[in-house]
Amino acid sequence: MSFELTPTKLIYGGESLGHYTGRTVLVPRVLPGERAEVEEVRTAKGVIHARPLRILEAAPERVNPPCPYFGRCGGCQYQHLAPERATAAKREILHETLRRLGRIEWEGEIGMHAGPPWNYRNQAQIKVSRQPDGLVELGFFEAQSHRVCDVETCLILSPRLNSVLAELRRPEWAKWLTWVRELDLSADAGDEKVMIVLRGPGAEGEQTMHRLLEGIPGVASVALEFGGGYRVLGQPALDYPLGGINYQVSPGSFFQASRFLAPELVRSVTENATGELALDLFAGVGLFSAPLARHFTRVMAVEAAAPSASDLRANAEAHGLPNLRVMAETTFDFLRRFAQAGADLVVMDPPRGGIDADSLKLLAALEPREIRYVSCSPPTLARDLRFLLGRGYQLASIEMFDFFPQTYHIESLSKLTLAGKPAKPERPPKSSV
Repeated sequence: MSFELTPTKLIYGGESLGHYTGRTVLVPRVLPGERAEVEEVRTAKGVIHARPLRILEAAPERVNPPCPYFGRCGGCQYQHLAPERATAAKREILHETLRRLGRIEWEGEIGMHAGPPWNYRNQAQIKVSRQPDGLVELGFFEAQSHRVCDVETCLILSPRLNSVLAELRRPEWAKWLTWVRELDLSADAGDEKVMIVLRGPGAEGEQTMHRLLEGIPGVASVALEFGGGYRVLGQPALDYPLGGINYQVSPGSFFQASRFLAPELVRSVTENATGELALDLFAGVGLFSAPLARHFTRVMAVEAAAPSASDLRANAEAHGLPNLRVMAETTFDFLRRFAQAGADLVVMDPPRGGIDADSLKLLAALEPREIRYVSCSPPTLARDLRFLLGRGYQLASIEMFDFFPQTYHIESLSKLTLAGKPAKPERPPKSSV
């Protein structure tokens, strides 16, 4: 069934929201105020999910998507909207999500950080599809599907990653990749060296690893994931110098996937932060805890993933930070047994699901003076902030980082202080080693 729709706003997830015969309609790639013919795809919980058939009356802010895969590939949602307009729309989505889901009426500004809108990703997960003729397709899943969209060039990947993708697409590589289910590509900070991580059930892994390492320009490391671990050939890790600290990042470790805005995020998270004790929850390889260790007497960094925790230890040792203690466990397990209340600062950068309720309760009971919450999901951020605001915390500031232009993803930083316990005044920073 097709019908005419004029959406009223963009929502988190990349779709536009409108109404038809009294029911809510969600449709991608149609801008608010546009008149479009759309077709119902499915209905779930009373909400019509539709797809656009044609734009009858375009909005002035509509632009022509430069990518030939836009609309089929599931990676981007906003290429039909100019980057600066998309960033502004994301800020409004963040503001509205906090108000609607968290009942947070934030009246202050939301500070904006935006970088170049193209060629920004230094990591990508490439899906592999085997064809009847023996060749393979490399690309990304189509939207709402597990079908692979075969991609020659991705406009949001770094130049080096695109060059490696182009090499992998050459017919002579097909026989070496037929057993591969997916492969991760990561470029270093200079966009010069690439690490490839292979995933799949085949027995040809060792031969493929050697071939890739020796046969593709720029590939410095190839890893095979198996049994929860990694077999690595070549360089064991990539290097990411940032703010005077060189971060070692091994296969399986988490690091920010956008190569332009990470320095601004680290500055915002760590600025004016000093004191006796800081906790870094979901610490990764130490993106925040390493610089914090230069300004706090003690830093406790909590990371459950073994590869990231290992890199975190190595990064602390390499930079002479004995006051940075690595806790290789879940945030819940750490908080469950951690008894020291009144930490000066807690930094947390959880995954998309946010922080579980039990961990939040334990954290609030410790009454840290200040919390700095890095979020990649406005809905879970709204939920978690609502809880903390109900436990005596006040929201001091919100910043948004448009790490992933052309997509619906929103990164943000919220700073909270405990009412009646302001953050400690600044003291001279410790000298770096």
